[in-house]
Amino acid sequence: MPVPGENPKLDAETAVPIIYGISIAFVCVSSIIVALRLYTRYLIVRSPGADDATIAVAQVLSIGVSIATILQANYGLGRHSWLVSPSETIAQLKSLLGAMTVYNAAQIMTKMSFLFQYRRIFQEGGRTRVVCLYLIIFLGLWGVTQEVLVCFSCQPISVFIPSQAAVCIDSLTIWYLTSIMNIITDFIVFMVPMPAIRSLQLPRRQKILVISIFCLGFFTCIISIVRLFTLRAAINTTDPTWDNVPSAYWSIVELNCGILCASLPPLRPLLRHFGLAGLSNRSSGGRDDSYAGKSVGGSFKGRKDILSPTTVGGAYVYPMTTVTSGSQDGLHVNAAEVPLSPIYQPHRKGYGGSPGSRG
Repeated sequence: MPVPGENPKLDAETAVPIIYGISIAFVCVSSIIVALRLYTRYLIVRSPGADDATIAVAQVLSIGVSIATILQANYGLGRHSWLVSPSETIAQLKSLLGAMTVYNAAQIMTKMSFLFQYRRIFQEGGRTRVVCLYLIIFLGLWGVTQEVLVCFSCQPISVFIPSQAAVCIDSLTIWYLTSIMNIITDFIVFMVPMPAIRSLQLPRRQKILVISIFCLGFFTCIISIVRLFTLRAAINTTDPTWDNVPSAYWSIVELNCGILCASLPPLRPLLRHFGLAGLSNRSSGGRDDSYAGKSVGGSFKGRKDILSPTTVGGAYVYPMTTVTSGSQDGLHVNAAEVPLSPIYQPHRKGYGGSPGSRG
């Protein structure tokens, strides 16, 4: 290993600004979007649910991951190992352990938020809601298991607790296992609603829109795969504080992109609330179903495809529309925009008659 001063060009290299920039930028963007989501659900449509609570927890944990990653950079991550003192190395590894455990918990909470949102959207009694419930239980159990595994991995804990070296588990094995399970559960979670959506009795354009919204999460799967390929270099290296940088910032990107994908669809009512109904209408396939603060007198003429409005918090809104399908799953198309237990007043036959239940 080189020594300080032997190669001034290498000594001058630093990835610390990259770590700071990614850690701060991504967590700020996701925090703003989650705050807007909570504002929308609690104050505009007055319809908070378990999906909002879990994504809020995931966001708090994401902030913790960013703080732990910045602390790692402060203690040597992003510099070459020969420039990092032994005391800094210990502090950096402790921050790494904190980042790993909090990161895993945040990933589990983000996936649970998606599943709770599916249960909010799909009709009670349908297969999708049952599958989501089983997956939520599985994710809870797996979340506890992976935290235990991470705490028994050789790196970094055996460095500052030498007694663990005799009982620790190979770190690369643990990191691969948790990362691969993360990717697999990502794909499962994002595939859950697809069979029900494909069989929905919706116009083609609207069905494509609904599928596109549900497919947002697959973007995080791509990032998870990219991150997976950075893990080996982070373990099998003689310069860990330098070679672990990509794994650190890709973890930040992956986690916050997952939170963003979960939080963007519920913002439609916010767009309407601030007079951006045109944008929301284009995103909904051209339907004009804006509602915020407007009288609905005459707005239902020629509109046989929607239900009667009800009043929530002084603003006219449309209750959820239940669309039945061959998969026995009903989809509440506007579930993100109205209370969880709406009053159904169908104008025509063909819409399901059972109200949605709480997610």
